[in-house]
Amino acid sequence: MGPDLGQHTTSGSERILTEVEPAVTGTQSVFRALSILHAFTAQQPTLTGPEVAQMFGYSLPTAYRLLRALEAEHFLVFDRGSRAYSPGPEILRLAGVMLHRDALVPQTQTSLIRLRALTGETVAVYWRLGNKCTCTQEMPSPHPTRIEAGIGAEFPLTQGAAGKALLLDLDEAGLRTLLAEPDMPGPVGGIDTLLAELEVSRERGYTLSVDDAVTIAAPIPWLRPGLAAYTVSAPASRFGPQALSNAATTLAEEMDRLRSILRKQNPFG
Repeated sequence: MGPDLGQHTTSGSERILTEVEPAVTGTQSVFRALSILHAFTAQQPTLTGPEVAQMFGYSLPTAYRLLRALEAEHFLVFDRGSRAYSPGPEILRLAGVMLHRDALVPQTQTSLIRLRALTGETVAVYWRLGNKCTCTQEMPSPHPTRIEAGIGAEFPLTQGAAGKALLLDLDEAGLRTLLAEPDMPGPVGGIDTLLAELEVSRERGYTLSVDDAVTIAAPIPWLRPGLAAYTVSAPASRFGPQALSNAATTLAEEMDRLRSILRKQNPFG
């Protein structure tokens, strides 16, 4: 049996394919490499060379060339047993840079533990990254039936409680400017409906989304408005009016507690 590309060697026929196919260079190469990184999810934590080739329509040599380039820069790691690639330490390092840029991680970690203990439901932190909100921390409910988005899950700012919580500090002009951006999906029901919903949310102190799951969210009080938000999520069957009211009160109290801590750390912020 000839050598396997997954073992970082190439057979004669594969070398011919590599020589015949033009090298992928420049901007195209960058976008192809980034597309591979985007393909990793909680449901798809590993990818093989053939899987990447099939997923994106690349030849096998091109798929391996891109994978090995990402591996060389530590964005991916290669497992010789499974012959599959998975996200590498460089991604973890960059995530650490992002999560620690505002010194929120130590506070949010202990705060999430407290919030989950008090509510008994799944709690999470969402950050605004571009025009999406992305789950960066999550502690699932101890209940067998629970709601989980998964770390790395992302949603438009105009959809769901977390995204809308990040819009609460915008006035009408700012919101209309944001919605005019090409990568921003329009809100369900139109901008007037969203404006009215945000006004109600400001008055009660949290945003709300109701479906099979119920989620409440509140922005984290910090120096930069609209940076991050807390959420509490539960199945609708367990989040009736009284449970929802109790969770909302608990969330508001936790935001007040966090605000007090952050003010002491940044008295001039």
